[in-house]
Amino acid sequence: MTGINIQLLNIFFIVITAIVFCFILVISSTVNKRFYAVEEAIDKFIICEQSSELIKESANYLTDQARLFVVTQKQEYANAYLEEVNITKGQKKALEALEKVCSEKDLALQRLKIAMEQGQSLINMELYAIRLAYKLKDDKDIPEQIAKIAIRNIDQNLSREKLHETAVSNLFGEGYLIYKTRINENCRLTISAIEQQIKDELNINANELGSNLKRLRLLFLTLLIINVLLFIAFTYLIIVPLEKFKTAIKNDERLNVIGSLECKHLAESYNEIYDIKAQNEKSLLKKAEYDALTGILNRRAFDQVCHASAEKRQQIALLLIDMDNFKFINDNYGHSGGDTALQELSRILTDTFRTDDYVCRIGGDEFAVILPHCTTSAATIIKKKILSVNEKLVNIKDNIKPVSVSVGVAFSDIGFNDNLFKRADKALYIVKEKGKRGCEIYEENYATEE
Repeated sequence: MTGINIQLLNIFFIVITAIVFCFILVISSTVNKRFYAVEEAIDKFIICEQSSELIKESANYLTDQARLFVVTQKQEYANAYLEEVNITKGQKKALEALEKVCSEKDLALQRLKIAMEQGQSLINMELYAIRLAYKLKDDKDIPEQIAKIAIRNIDQNLSREKLHETAVSNLFGEGYLIYKTRINENCRLTISAIEQQIKDELNINANELGSNLKRLRLLFLTLLIINVLLFIAFTYLIIVPLEKFKTAIKNDERLNVIGSLECKHLAESYNEIYDIKAQNEKSLLKKAEYDALTGILNRRAFDQVCHASAEKRQQIALLLIDMDNFKFINDNYGHSGGDTALQELSRILTDTFRTDDYVCRIGGDEFAVILPHCTTSAATIIKKKILSVNEKLVNIKDNIKPVSVSVGVAFSDIGFNDNLFKRADKALYIVKEKGKRGCEIYEENYATEE
């Protein structure tokens, strides 16, 4: 048997979905890394900016304190200066913070180190100016760090005015201002360098993020298509066949072999059981009640078939058949001739109708045929069959004549009921009124003619 195996199809969709999900996870991980890289770059920029500003602020603060001490010779400014150099250590902390986020190859770190070196040169110049100021004020209580600074020979024997002028020149002179400018420039260049680096990283990450987001959209679209295909496949291979199976079972019909391979196997198995059940039912009916004379089903069997049809509410056609001139045949050919006519009619009816149809003798010369699963579209075929029966009855065994039948036919979509029998009987009555030997299909306008 050919067909789509729903289990294999299900496995196929599961594998494809799993592969797509794996790609989504990989791309999502890449996107996450890119976002983390962007966040890291921004943090790095903030730290670099803060470090640069801290170096500038520290350098400016030391300059201010050294200048104030040289000009005013107040001890508090020298103490503030030494506290910044030895305790607060703003510049050193700035460099340590930057080293945590930058590698040795980073231009930003290199520039800040240069600024730190230049800053150290400034500190040396400032400490020397402070040492000269201490000499100027003849203060013996000199901090140890300041006292260690040796005064150059050129400045040893200067007058107080020249000594003050030298100290001030150290802090306000062109050389000092050049160092100061270089520190600020290196801090500015540090910020520019890190800005450019971050811009480059952001461009790279933005492009990569854009590409990954496109891939994610494509993968999600793929998942949507897979789900739609899966829904369509299950609908047409399982749901639709099951709904048709349900309707067929409700109508007590064989199942169409449709759908997936599993549904087809199910339909075939059901049909095998259905056929066995139908044969058993018909066999039981035939064994239960036979007409002794004709060998066909009798009135009791007819009633059982009608009852079963009413329960199943299936479409059927009912044919009520009367043998014409039966009294004349009995009077002229005797009862044996009448029996022969009845037997021949039973044989011809059995040969004419389908094996699934029920041919019954329900009275002396009254017969009935029940056609299961039959609709009004078969009316013409039924008439042709009755015409054939009457033609065969012209030449029967023992040359008994005249033998013919009158037939009334009615249809039902809900199985057998009393109304069906009345309509078939009404159609039979019309045949007899027209002169017998014929077939009439019941029509609704018959009811208005009564």
